[in-house]
Amino acid sequence: MTQAPHKAHLFQKALQLLITIDGDIARTYANYGAPKDRFLPEGFETLAKIIIGQQISRQAASHIWQRMVEADLTSCVPIANATDSDLRQCGLSLRKAGYLRDIAQNILNGSLPIEEFAQLPVSEVTAHLLRQKGVGPWTADNYTLFALGDMNAWPSNDIALQEGMKRLKSLDQRPSQQEMDEIAAAWHPYRGAGALFLWHIYAIEVRKAAPSDI
Repeated sequence: MTQAPHKAHLFQKALQLLITIDGDIARTYANYGAPKDRFLPEGFETLAKIIIGQQISRQAASHIWQRMVEADLTSCVPIANATDSDLRQCGLSLRKAGYLRDIAQNILNGSLPIEEFAQLPVSEVTAHLLRQKGVGPWTADNYTLFALGDMNAWPSNDIALQEGMKRLKSLDQRPSQQEMDEIAAAWHPYRGAGALFLWHIYAIEVRKAAPSDI
């Protein structure tokens, strides 16, 4: 299992290499510094939080998760056995309730070996994840980045990342996913570190957070 301090070390190393590759990152890093450690534990809870956070605000996702904590619905067995009503009372949509229940059941029956992911190639982890209902490339990339420390994960269809890239590169408009991929091609194999840094830019310049608070 990849421990959080090791993930943070991988990120710092990858970010320093990005600084040597991209002058815009070097310039912005000089102004804002590095983001704080945002890595998450491996396992079902982190995957569930990422799915809950699909297409809703961070605040709304946190509120739903807190209600799930209060209802003791944060691990595989209770979620696998929960009813739609149980999960919807926590604020989940019917669709996301179904996704979480299916994934919990697949972990329990062994078809989704999430506890073995740290020992598997990222491509194999991604393939396992993409076979799950409700898991697309954005969710898979977020999981491999935040839970496994994959420094090349690249959820380029993320709006906040696109806005961060717009600001990093002084673009007239937010880049498309294809344009994001083209710009970040030079960052390979450190695109995950680039993603974390773009979220950092977004938090400071759009959400108006102080660099020391991020």
